[in-house]
Amino acid sequence: MSFRRSANYGRIAVVLVTALSSVSPALARELLTFEGSVQVSVRARSQLEFWKPEGSVADSGPKPEGRAMRLRGETGGGFAVNATSIADDWRQVESIGLWLHRSADEAKEHPTVELVLRLSEEDQKASFWRRIEVSHIGWQKLVLPLEWFVWSDGRMPRWEKVRLVGVQLRDPGTVTIDTVWTEPSAQSRDEFPALEVLVKLAFPKLEPANIRTLETRDVQLITNAKSLELERLATHLGTVAQRLHRELPFLAQPARGAVLFVFQERAEYQRFSPRIARQLNSRLDPPEAGGYTLQGISSSWWDEKQGSLRPVYTHEFVHGYLSRTLPLSTTGDWLQEGLAAYIQLEFHPQENLNQLVRDGLKSSNSPLAELCSGRPIHTSRYWQAATLWRMFLNDPRYQAKLNELMERLAAANSTDLGPHLEPLWETDFDKLTADWRAFCEQSFPSR
Repeated sequence: MSFRRSANYGRIAVVLVTALSSVSPALARELLTFEGSVQVSVRARSQLEFWKPEGSVADSGPKPEGRAMRLRGETGGGFAVNATSIADDWRQVESIGLWLHRSADEAKEHPTVELVLRLSEEDQKASFWRRIEVSHIGWQKLVLPLEWFVWSDGRMPRWEKVRLVGVQLRDPGTVTIDTVWTEPSAQSRDEFPALEVLVKLAFPKLEPANIRTLETRDVQLITNAKSLELERLATHLGTVAQRLHRELPFLAQPARGAVLFVFQERAEYQRFSPRIARQLNSRLDPPEAGGYTLQGISSSWWDEKQGSLRPVYTHEFVHGYLSRTLPLSTTGDWLQEGLAAYIQLEFHPQENLNQLVRDGLKSSNSPLAELCSGRPIHTSRYWQAATLWRMFLNDPRYQAKLNELMERLAAANSTDLGPHLEPLWETDFDKLTADWRAFCEQSFPSR
């Protein structure tokens, strides 16, 4: 298989996945004939062999070179190569391309095969990935923009840390890959889609004159809502960002502010995130909540009664801002939703909050171990996550270890709080629950 760079690049590299079984010595010798050193590892339940497919394609740009890798395997099988054989700096890459081939017999045996193309950091705990559905016969050319790769859960992946390129089967099958290449980007990328791309996705039929934008150090606001006071909202969200840095002084300073779309109509808002999901080759039902954040892109809609400082704008901004300042992906877990709900309540106090918390303490049969497992939480438990964060940020014993907690969660590639209670605070969930209940009873007295 050929790994090549575009004309603007010199040498190519392929990603290395942890080897569960080794590639054959003959294949390894042949791979080392490429420019530079290409390292390959093969997963269990997989076979990797060279194959010279018949036929050619009439297409501009890189073409199959008749020296392909044929992957056969069960679900979970695959292979990977060191990424430097394709690109040294993935921040300078616009897209990755590859040619896939299937014979008529292979397609008959497995009509549809789903693959994952994964661009991973060296320890494989953080990656960008893309689902590929293969159902063709013959050659198929794929060119995949990097801005539409999905973040892995847990630690936030970073383009400058990509070291491995891997292909993994989600279904049993056979797929042949020939010629992998990259196309250079006109400007250095970060982990978020370019704003101009998002604007076209948000307002595909709207005249540019009807779209207003405002960018400050802390936020990028985009709206077609005629009555939204952009400067007032931007000033408010700047104050929210300052509060976040005061509460969590270890937060990084983002290169650009968080993105927040405010649509004139709810229906426009509900179409936006599913469009993003489709670009990621995924599927998402229209959101029913007042706001939604997907891969750091936040959105809501205009409500005349609540005006320019609608509480949900604060909530979703916090999600978008944390995605740029914490080393963790946004997954709707206790950490993200708790912090967002806590900050929202600080800036938009809720009159019945004391009663809500005390009623929750009486009726709650959901333990903190379940809340803080790292899985997404239901909106009915936001009050619980918010009050837990209020305790963490106001109790010096807990607050002093929050930076280390974030580092440990990133290293563990999970926001499951349980493994870190003993090493950080010499406690467990029973003791944490007792502390939290006592804090809530004192902080939210009955009136």
